[in-house]
Parts: sequence; C-alpha cells; structure tokens
Amino acid sequence: MRSDGAKTIAVFVLASALCATLSSRARAQDWFGLATWQVSVPVDDTKLFTDEVSFRGAGMDFRKTLTGGTIASVSMAWNVFHERTELETLQLEFGAVSGSQDRYINSFPIMLGLHQYIGNRRKTRVHFGVNAGGYLLIQTFRIGITEIEEDAWEWGVAPEVGVTIPMTTGAWLEVNGRYHWSPTPKNLAGEDFSMTYYQLNVGFMWEQ
Repeated sequence: MRSDGAKTIAVFVLASALCATLSSRARAQDWFGLATWQVSVPVDDTKLFTDEVSFRGAGMDFRKTLTGGTIASVSMAWNVFHERTELETLQLEFGAVSGSQDRYINSFPIMLGLHQYIGNRRKTRVHFGVNAGGYLLIQTFRIGITEIEEDAWEWGVAPEVGVTIPMTTGAWLEVNGRYHWSPTPKNLAGEDFSMTYYQLNVGFMWEQ
C-alpha cells in the first residue's frame, strides 16, 4: 500500500478513537453508541471490478436524540472488497493487462445521518433515514509483482432502514440495511464509475 493511503487510514483510525473518547464522556440518556459487523454486496460498476460479497466490514455510529423519535448520527466504517481473478483482462490507464489478479477496494464512509425511529424504545421498533458524507476509496490492483493503487475522497449518500430490538435496560440489538452510492469516482482506467453496494449491518447499540 502506498504511504499516502496508509497515512489516510491512520487518520481515519485516530478520528474514530477521538469520537469514541468524546462519546464516552456523554452522560445524558439521549446519547447512544452502535457497533456493527457489516456484510456488503457490490452492484453495478463496483461489481465489474470486485464481484465478491464482502464479509470484512465494521462500523461505529454515535447517535443523539433530537426530539421524539428523531435521531442524528455520525458514522464511520471500513469495508474491504476483494476478488482474485484467473486469466482475465483488465483495462488500465496505461493499457490492458491479462493474467491472475487480485483486486481490492477499501471503502471508508464517514457520514452524518438523520433517522426517524417509530414506536417506544422499550419495545421493538423500526426506523428509516439517510446518511450523507464522504468516502475514502482506495482501489488496488495486483498482478505478479506489480501493484497499482489509487485513492480518492468522494461524496455520496446511503439511505437506511432498520429494526431495533431491546435486549436489556439501555441495550439493543440493531439490524439495518444501507445502500451506498458515490457517483463521482474514477476507476483505474481513468473512467467515471459509481461506487455502489448494498449492505447488511448487525450490531449492538447501547445507551451512554
């Protein structure tokens, strides 16, 4: 991985740790944390580069009740897509290459969200909302001893629906689904493409 990509990941990790520290100091009952395991399914342009379901994903949300069932959030995640291909041809910016390849996309969405929860929080309830913000996208291509990597910051949105199930006082199981869409990236051939994927998130939400 190139040094600039590694530095960006380090900044992401430090930002996550800072948010976690700030959130841990909140004592009001309208603050929540949410840690999730994330499964992502590439579609459309993303699927053309990495056509494998990703089970390598994790996320952290920090949420605050605004009024009633309306909740604002800050979310961060790391999703890794990987596919190993055999004897395929890929068009790159400098030309086409053929052979066994490893293709990776590391997606780091950092987003603000607004969600509407329906029902009593002491009971099972559904919610819907939208997240919007930026994606750090790192595309990596390896063939033999050659590696090509490009990273960029792109904007996008992620609509969300989910269900929250109470486990005990101040703790819930949450299952939600998101559709990630970032319309502006370039692929390794220098062409426009949309970074799109469906995502299933399963996690634990707790009251701060």
